[in-house]
Amino acid sequence: MRQLMCVCVLLGLLFGNTPPARAQARTAAFSSAPCMVNVAQYGAAEGRDVECGYVRVPELHQNPTGPTIQLAVMIIRSTSADRQPDPIVMLQGGPGGSTIDTYAQIVLTTAQSLHANRDVVLFDQRGTLYSKPTLACTEEHDLLDRTLEQRLSRTESNQLTLEMLTACRDRLRNSGVNLAAYNSIENAADVDDLRVALGYDQINLYGVSYGTLLAQHVMREHPQGLRSVVIDAVVPTSINFVPDVARSANRAFGELFAACAAEPACNSSYPNLEQMLSQQIERLNQTPARVPLTDPDTHKTYSSVFDGDTLEGALFQMIYATELVPMLPAAIDAARRDDFTFFSKLMPLFVFDRTVSTGMYYSVLCAEDADYRVEDIKTDDLRPIFAKDARTDAAFAQQVCGSWGVRDLGPSVDAPVNSAIPTLVLSGRFDPITPPAYAAAAASTLPHSYSFTFPNTGHGALNSADCARTIADAFWRDPTRAPDANCIATLGPPAFVTSANTVMTPAAASVLDWLNGRNLQWPIVLGVALVVLLSLFLIWPLIWLIRLIAGRRPAPRPGLARLASTALALVALLGLVLVIGLAMALFAGGLDGLVRLYLGFPRAALPALALAPLIGALTLVVLAGAVLAWQRRYWSAGERVYYTLLALAALAFSIALGASGLLTALVA
Repeated sequence: MRQLMCVCVLLGLLFGNTPPARAQARTAAFSSAPCMVNVAQYGAAEGRDVECGYVRVPELHQNPTGPTIQLAVMIIRSTSADRQPDPIVMLQGGPGGSTIDTYAQIVLTTAQSLHANRDVVLFDQRGTLYSKPTLACTEEHDLLDRTLEQRLSRTESNQLTLEMLTACRDRLRNSGVNLAAYNSIENAADVDDLRVALGYDQINLYGVSYGTLLAQHVMREHPQGLRSVVIDAVVPTSINFVPDVARSANRAFGELFAACAAEPACNSSYPNLEQMLSQQIERLNQTPARVPLTDPDTHKTYSSVFDGDTLEGALFQMIYATELVPMLPAAIDAARRDDFTFFSKLMPLFVFDRTVSTGMYYSVLCAEDADYRVEDIKTDDLRPIFAKDARTDAAFAQQVCGSWGVRDLGPSVDAPVNSAIPTLVLSGRFDPITPPAYAAAAASTLPHSYSFTFPNTGHGALNSADCARTIADAFWRDPTRAPDANCIATLGPPAFVTSANTVMTPAAASVLDWLNGRNLQWPIVLGVALVVLLSLFLIWPLIWLIRLIAGRRPAPRPGLARLASTALALVALLGLVLVIGLAMALFAGGLDGLVRLYLGFPRAALPALALAPLIGALTLVVLAGAVLAWQRRYWSAGERVYYTLLALAALAFSIALGASGLLTALVA
């Protein structure tokens, strides 16, 4: 199981390259086609806002008359009257990640400034999700299905993974795929062909993760088409990331431990965080837990083995995401308490990810970054949790490359890129795979570069920091001048999740499931029950008015009947206050606040949560009142029936609160 996690981990990394001679003939051409994703869900319309299609390019650019492949393209049009002629072309990481799948929603929704006055061009690099052919290894998901509930040794997991990758290699080869054509040099030539096919004289290139490495190759091989370059979470051509994986993770988690220790609330809530993590990894390796993981595509739930190595691998994946960094100390503490809700909800996002083309990943890796010596990897100065498997993982990557069957591109791809093209260089303090030192190394040979490190981000700043987008927008307006970066000084460290700002309870994850469209039976019960309860504020005054008009005075009611009626009115009123108060508290923090629900409710929700047990207690009074109403014949028969209906609604409301954990959220 641990090695399967390692495969997922490696898919977030990056790599190197070299240039065979480039043929001069241009054969690329663009043809329109329906969009690969439904852009209407993001408020866009095909033909008006977005145009999609394919660019056909040579499989091998040295052989322009040979076999061709198709690159999936999405052009997000700027509607500005001041539309500039040079678009932003985005390069996703991996290698093997899908640019279209990742960025279509981001550009069309949360980062609309990117296409305020420029087109944004998204294209799936050769071999990735929507391009043809795709080098996806479907065998990977079959293996995951068979082994996710098994506890495998590292040796067993590596062997099964190697067999899976061999089967994937054979299938791709038998389908006519030339695995040696899927490297960064061919990829870089695609970028230039894409530019020409779409009719742009120059482009502004943005690359993240592996996309930064690809961007540097474009800068070296095809500089004539580049107006500016932004590289975000940088891997220099001159550094091989693979031997550094454990060291980079060690550095990032060191930053996490230090940041938590420096914040009084975090340090008080999670003292000795580093020791706590080491203890939990050791404990879970000795006695693994079982954590339910639900595949979002098949909806199948697995009772997954969750040992210490899985915990380490999951945290490594999560520290990539800026939004999750503030939550990791609390997640580690929750694991200490055997509460794995956070991991159960978030791990499926990467464990079951079907958008990454693993075949493309290994074609690039094996051609460019398998040329290291395992025995040269130093681990003596690393924390034991990162040092123990560093050489094993690096050796396994070389073992895979030994069977993948693509030639090494040679040392020329590893030379630093020297370029005068204006370049913006972005880094994140908590990036676990591309540390800020990598960005500094790349920038050292880029004389017209501007470098910035963000103190609260993980892997990729542009997607997660408004400040980074502000800086990038200024850079694109005028790449020849250093952009205003004063916003960085206002950022500060992450605001960690602690008991001072969060009500820690698994019930919050249930509410987030509702917002994500899962387990909707209970919010439906809550909603229907509340509507029925609130009807009393219409029906009771109406009955009173009818009696008043008819001149009928109601008979005096016993004290218990009045108490039951009051309790029922309070249940309805407090239920409404609970729902409104909870909604206001949840949405006040925006998207980041919603993600935090995997750990608990914001402290602002405390008054609303306190109402839940009070509603439960009042419901018991209401039910007792319903029984007495029939035994002692309080009110008319019609009124008793209506009161009983309301009592059942109160009971349903309380049951829904209990089923979702809200009834006991403050004591759980």
